[in-house]
Amino acid sequence: HARYLQGSLGYLPAGFISLDASRPWICYWVLHGLALLDSPLPAYISADQVTAFLSSCQHPSGGYGGGPGQMPHLAPTYAAVSALLTLGGKAAYKSINRAALWDFLCRMAIPPEQGGGFRMHEGGESDVRSCYTALAVASSLGLDMPTLSTKSGMVDYIRRCQTYEGGLGGEPGNEAHGGYTFCGLAALKLAGQPEVLDLPRLLHWAAQRQGWVEGGFNGRTNKLVDGCYSFWQGGVFPLLQQLLATGEQHRQQQQVPAVSRSSPTYPPLTPPSSWQQQEQQPQQQCSQEIVVPPLPDLSRVQGPQQQAQLDAERLNEVSDALTEAVLGSSAEASTLADAASSLDGNGGPGPRSAAAYRQLYLQKAQAAQQAAEYADEMAAIAAASAAVLYPCTSTAAASSGSRGDAAAAAAPAAPAAPAGCSSSGDDQDVTANPLFNTRALQCWILRACQQLKGGLRDKPGKSADYYHTCYCLSGLSMAQHIPGGGVVGAASNRLKQADPLVNIVVNKLQEATAYFSSLQ
Repeated sequence: HARYLQGSLGYLPAGFISLDASRPWICYWVLHGLALLDSPLPAYISADQVTAFLSSCQHPSGGYGGGPGQMPHLAPTYAAVSALLTLGGKAAYKSINRAALWDFLCRMAIPPEQGGGFRMHEGGESDVRSCYTALAVASSLGLDMPTLSTKSGMVDYIRRCQTYEGGLGGEPGNEAHGGYTFCGLAALKLAGQPEVLDLPRLLHWAAQRQGWVEGGFNGRTNKLVDGCYSFWQGGVFPLLQQLLATGEQHRQQQQVPAVSRSSPTYPPLTPPSSWQQQEQQPQQQCSQEIVVPPLPDLSRVQGPQQQAQLDAERLNEVSDALTEAVLGSSAEASTLADAASSLDGNGGPGPRSAAAYRQLYLQKAQAAQQAAEYADEMAAIAAASAAVLYPCTSTAAASSGSRGDAAAAAAPAAPAAPAGCSSSGDDQDVTANPLFNTRALQCWILRACQQLKGGLRDKPGKSADYYHTCYCLSGLSMAQHIPGGGVVGAASNRLKQADPLVNIVVNKLQEATAYFSSLQ
């Protein structure tokens, strides 16, 4: 993975022209991935060269554009600042024009009377991303976050983005989404006001995003899992873990009884007079006895793993049969070719038709072999799924037949991991509740998202890219370092720890914070 990332610094193929407005993002994805792997820059690229390129993306009026000469935008501003802090060193820190950047952030703020939040760029859209990137940059550079929060009215704006499901949409009224949920919660925590959200409901929604079979996270309800949500969804849980623990401690200190926000108390309703008249009428007796039908026979119902194995066996049998037919067709084709020599040109199959006959069998055998290989792969995935490796044994979930309570469902008790996916080298507090199945998530990333040639991907069948490599590694690091987590597999799987709010490796962020604090 380190070689894959190192090879991206410098010149990229022409196909990357579509990311011309995201060049600081490529720098961040690569540098952050290398930092998590604790790997150096390639020998042919120096930190000064990267700093010089990112400086060329800095706009004179403040902020960074997606490339040299482009307009300033909050998204590449976050990426450029995070990349420079990850590089580290006074040269990288001094290259940031903090005064101009502060002016840019203030210009992007939308006054509360106009709806609140931030614009992504001059005249641009406003959503939860802009709130997060603005606050994350201000926090990393030691700028005045309280003033920025008040000036933008972002707290109320983000509060209005929480949906009935519990997660947050990009704008008020939008569908709950994993990336926006992380951005909104992290921005509110940076602003010091996360309590404006319904945190128990948010936890319930986030816990349901972890796939029961795969172990990874999806971004929205009824969507497929995606490796990048290992961070965008998984990164919500360290923040919720801290917030819920702090709230419980405060409640105990104040001796305030716990109140469930998900079960409000309403005044009793008075039924209509028409209902009361119906109740006074004599009830009619049912003339027929209610018969409850017996349950259907479920003995033959196959689970996903058993069904995948049956499909693989069936397709392998078809492949073997066609392979034997191909071998037999060679002799048959020779016989047809010999017979064709005794026939005239108008009466027999001839040598060409015999060859075509043999080629037809070869094509069928090849297609059957590919189908059988695919079925074998699906059976292997089913056998290695999170449901098989780490079955949920939570009492609440087992008794209700569903995922039940959010905390119970999100942190099921898992048995000892099988060979090749065992926990080791864990110095975390194993008694803490990480609120989700950290071991299943790690197993999904390690088994399904890695490519042998290097890099990580969305899911099996997809190609690796720098974005998914960065956020799969970020999610893996988060699952390892969250209290109650731990490392799945060999101790060499352990990554460096990233700050859960701004996703910069902790020691890199600490060095930058110390430098900018000394300037004040």
